[in-house]
Amino acid sequence: MQCHQITTRLDAWADGEMNAAEHRKISDHLDHCPACRRRAEALQAMTSLLDGLPGVQAPAGLADRTLGCLRKRLEKPKMREWWRGLSMAMRGAVCTAVLAGLLCGAVLGTTVSLQDRDGSANPYQTLYASKGILP
Repeated sequence: MQCHQITTRLDAWADGEMNAAEHRKISDHLDHCPACRRRAEALQAMTSLLDGLPGVQAPAGLADRTLGCLRKRLEKPKMREWWRGLSMAMRGAVCTAVLAGLLCGAVLGTTVSLQDRDGSANPYQTLYASKGILP
């Protein structure tokens, strides 16, 4: 194994989180490579120091508060909150867009219904006929 491969696996080696064959390969490399051995010794020293620290207890209710905050952020805002969050200019733009859509729908609906009266096919009938579907 090369030094780069060894250094990426030293954490697992120090914690005993690998199979015996891989552990043996890394140990053999450390016997022959002083640079990797120094890194491994420093890692083991740091692990020993961290293991010697006292445990820290999480404050009571931390999990509930964390989950509550997460749920609040994941909830989609309701229409009322969305509308209240808009400025007056944005509210006007939304109303204008809705009214323009309604007007376009009314004009198109009237146009389609008027084309049907003179005996010619309206766009829907033309589309259905082109697909072989008769309404």
